Amino acid sequence: MASKVHTRLHLQTKPCLSKMATLLLFLCFLFTSFSYAAEARNCHRVWNCKGDIRCWEDCKNEHNGKGLCDLYTAPSVPKQCFCAYKC
Repeated sequence: MASKVHTRLHLQTKPCLSKMATLLLFLCFLFTSFSYAAEARNCHRVWNCKGDIRCWEDCKNEHNGKGLCDLYTAPSVPKQCFCAYKC
């Protein structure tokens, strides 16, 4: 009985931990993106994401920056590509 409760609690907390890990990874990505040039101004662009690789490539080619698609959105909201680059 105790193992069933432990398993149930473990399964309930797993998605929450995944979201927290994703948020932490995204914040680390933003922090490292913005810390490369202290004297340069940092800019951001956001557009609808057409895939992780496409987001990364478009951001790199158009702005020489780093792009990342968000992983979790509301059902009616399209995923967004977040692009961070030096202005």
